[in-house]
Amino acid sequence: MKRLVTHKIKTELDHPKRKVVLLLGQRRIGKTYELKRLSDEIEISKYFDFEDGRNQKLFIPSVKDLEQILGGSEVTGIVLFDEIQYLEKSGSILKLLYDHFPNLKVVATGSASFLMMKNIGDSLYGRYFAFYIFPLTMREIIEEIEITDFSIGGFTQKYHKPKIDASLETQLIFGSLPEVFEMTDLSRKKEILQNYINNLLFKDIFEIERIQHPRIFKNLLQLLAFQIGKIVNPNELSKTLGIDRKTVLEYIYLYEKFHLIKTLSPFYKNPNKEIKKSFKVYFTDLGIRNGVIDDFKLLSLRGDRGELFENYVVNMFKANIHYLSLPYKISFWRNFKQAEVDLILENTNTGKLNPIEIKWNKNKMPSRAFRNQYEDQIEQEYCVNKENLWKYI
Repeated sequence: MKRLVTHKIKTELDHPKRKVVLLLGQRRIGKTYELKRLSDEIEISKYFDFEDGRNQKLFIPSVKDLEQILGGSEVTGIVLFDEIQYLEKSGSILKLLYDHFPNLKVVATGSASFLMMKNIGDSLYGRYFAFYIFPLTMREIIEEIEITDFSIGGFTQKYHKPKIDASLETQLIFGSLPEVFEMTDLSRKKEILQNYINNLLFKDIFEIERIQHPRIFKNLLQLLAFQIGKIVNPNELSKTLGIDRKTVLEYIYLYEKFHLIKTLSPFYKNPNKEIKKSFKVYFTDLGIRNGVIDDFKLLSLRGDRGELFENYVVNMFKANIHYLSLPYKISFWRNFKQAEVDLILENTNTGKLNPIEIKWNKNKMPSRAFRNQYEDQIEQEYCVNKENLWKYI
């Protein structure tokens, strides 16, 4: 399946002023597949997987040693590094490749937290572009990745609606990780997700971050899974788990750092009337979310359809903003009288606001209170529901 990120990588590799290309994301998201795709399409390339301990021992931060491995400082082509977070002193090695191998292009995959590892960001400052890879988007699923024009609610290929509608329930229950989505057997989807959660989900986090309380770390993620789309109260979570508020916030930061969740901050201009310190949590993949709480029931049997749909729509906008380089800042809005707007897209070029209500099966426009307060700044209002979702992909 073709991915939107492929075009971004190739565009960067074709640029005359080269940068190290970093492809980041959680496990099983498709990073290795993208490297293999590049390896198959480009004649001169070398591939190294750093989960293989032998490859880890090959690379040290020495120009002479790197020349021996790669074939001299004038070597051309592309070198592909997979799971580079396992390579010791990887930041220094990538810096040497950039500085001393002027004709060599480098693409590396890593965990979502790679740039936050010690000294990595400093070593590579000004030398890289990082692209994040998301679970499959609806545009990728319907194979419309060549359509890069975007306006809110402006997708016009309505003939895709039956396919979009048919795949939506599966994505809301089992998510959009490529391996899971492409599996047709529902029991097998569940098995893959359960195996992922039990054996891989926390692997990078525990290895890199040295979590002191792994059981509490997992329990907090379960509690957050029941709160998608709701304002998170760290004080209540700390009381429930018997840990301090600081630890709750640190763990939430780590979930986001490793791309398990995304937090959404509030939009506010008047802190006397609007909340400014709260946040919401959404899972980057709904299959993982449902697996964490072990709930794969059909939508017709669920009471959280609205929350799942809201999470899905937020993810959809986030992925499009990243992949299509859209000028939008994303947030939610709520005032002290409990009036709320699910999503605010703020155009960073114009300052205009686009409030969006997200409803599973209703057509309800955003809060009148928001409209009254920001009427002069509002560009257009929207309601996304299951019937018109196709227009927003």
